[in-house]
Amino acid sequence: MHGIRRSRRLRGLAASAISSSSNQEKDADKIVSVDISKECPKSEKYKGVPKRKRSTRSSTTAKTASTESSETGKEQIEKITSKKKTSTTERKKPRKRTSSSSDSKKIQALECLPRLREEELKQSHEGYCKDESNDSNTDEVSTSLQVIGVDEAGRGPLAGPVVAAAAIITLDIPGVTDSKKINKEETREELYEKVISSPNAKWAVAISDAPRIDDINILQATLEAMRNAVTAIIHNQGNLESNVNDLRIEKEASAKMHPGCYVVCRTNDHLGNQMHFDVSKPSKSSVVSDAGTEEKSRFEYYALIDGNKVPKEMPCEAESMVKGDSKEYAIAAASIIAKVTRDRLMREYDTKYPQYNLSQHKGYPTAAHMAVVRKLGATPIHRRTFAPLKHMVFDQDGGIIEDNN
Repeated sequence: MHGIRRSRRLRGLAASAISSSSNQEKDADKIVSVDISKECPKSEKYKGVPKRKRSTRSSTTAKTASTESSETGKEQIEKITSKKKTSTTERKKPRKRTSSSSDSKKIQALECLPRLREEELKQSHEGYCKDESNDSNTDEVSTSLQVIGVDEAGRGPLAGPVVAAAAIITLDIPGVTDSKKINKEETREELYEKVISSPNAKWAVAISDAPRIDDINILQATLEAMRNAVTAIIHNQGNLESNVNDLRIEKEASAKMHPGCYVVCRTNDHLGNQMHFDVSKPSKSSVVSDAGTEEKSRFEYYALIDGNKVPKEMPCEAESMVKGDSKEYAIAAASIIAKVTRDRLMREYDTKYPQYNLSQHKGYPTAAHMAVVRKLGATPIHRRTFAPLKHMVFDQDGGIIEDNN
């Protein structure tokens, strides 16, 4: 009973609230009508007009206004969206570069390594000096410092030679950087061809085979190959007073035609064509300038060597540079020459020893490579002093007699 009484009370309160709100609305309507009649005295002339016509006129004007406002709003929205679209398309469009010589030089400078140390050495070097061998004061010989970049390829593999390259590349070639950072073999090959055929280029590669590596260890074989490559460049220009009889000079690097240790060297003219010298007879050279005129010259050389060691008995002044192949342009160019030369040799060895798949792993001790060695034994190009081969005993044909690994 108590719950029913409470509900009736609530119902009564709700009914009284509704009635009071309706009375308030009636009073508000009266107030509004009075206020409007007071504020708008011109409303008397609309007394004779029927309410429908009044409403239609007002509604039509309101509709036209609303349509105009909606149309203007749509136009504004379309304009804004069109501006946004044009702005986004303009942002997406790449900026056109001007084909000026200054821009091309900037692009080349950005796309290849700098020559920081090389420029420092050249700035500290004297530009001209008189020929000491000539007593006349009129005969002047231009002297220029040529910086040689030196790097190697193939210290870590289990098979194949170690190749050292020395290079003087005067042209800035876009893309020349550390050969280990160039992932695509096609890109390395393309850069290699551009480097070795560039104008006024001088380069040499020295190959030390596996027996030489086993005889004097990989470090000494690498340093020896570096020294031989630098010596070949300087000797090829006829700058040495004595012959280098211990260097075996070949025209090209070939695994089939030239086994053992040897050197390949080349010098280009101002057009990029190969110049031929009698390397057994050093003599003073004359260099053709970019304008095509021949002038006497005497070069001084300085070698920048990748790593932390300088070979002994170098034919010129030299310094080592840790991670120089990723810092200095000349060393990076030498690294590309050394890497591509060794890769080509390993592809030739692959045709000679196809079971070892040397063209794929380039002689490095991969799992597949070691599985074939344990099955078939070692070839003459395998380094017997490298682990795990140094813990194996081989017969004359390379077959494994005992494996102590």
